Amino acid sequence: MATKTDKKNVIRQGIIESAAVYSQNLAGKVFLYVYGNEYFEVLFPIDRFLHLTGVETRLSARDFYKNAKKSKLTNNQFYFDARHPYANAKKKLPCLKRLPELTNDMVCILKDMQTLTIMYKLSVTNLEFTLGLTEHIGDKGNKISNFFLPMSLRVRDLSVEKSSDGEVVDFIFSRDASKSKYDDLLVEDKNKKIPDCVKHLISDKLCVYVNK
Repeated sequence: MATKTDKKNVIRQGIIESAAVYSQNLAGKVFLYVYGNEYFEVLFPIDRFLHLTGVETRLSARDFYKNAKKSKLTNNQFYFDARHPYANAKKKLPCLKRLPELTNDMVCILKDMQTLTIMYKLSVTNLEFTLGLTEHIGDKGNKISNFFLPMSLRVRDLSVEKSSDGEVVDFIFSRDASKSKYDDLLVEDKNKKIPDCVKHLISDKLCVYVNK
């Protein structure tokens, strides 16, 4: 039978592997989701990684991520409590490793997903797991940017039923956060054309390619 130490080792390894995936595929990038004539942009800051793991720590969110990314996270640097139970982390981490699927595959956009503590204006789901997004707002309630940020990773929790509406994405584009225009096409409904409302965000070369 697995001991507490064995269980924690498994979680630690899962966090470390997830941090590597987050670093390689999400951190430092921005993603543009387009559905119909609506769109939104998602940024994946390194200090949001902790929110998605299902564990608690006394480290800052940035230090937690850095330690995990460098494989230096120790069992003493995270713990479980009533709000962050072991079972929750065990359920979330396999999906956290697969998080890029929500940027690279056809997904559904959920609106107004209601949980016990918060309503997510927008969420992205592949029907196995769901990423709840929040607006980029400062401590005083001031809006910092138009980007949405990852806040919660939810696994098989009736996210669709808890939402007011849902739409299948038409396009997902990405760019390096240092660039001004999207230059990579990740997901495309070949029956759709890029709507005029987002053309100013996408490189001319990519717009021509998609709409030809």
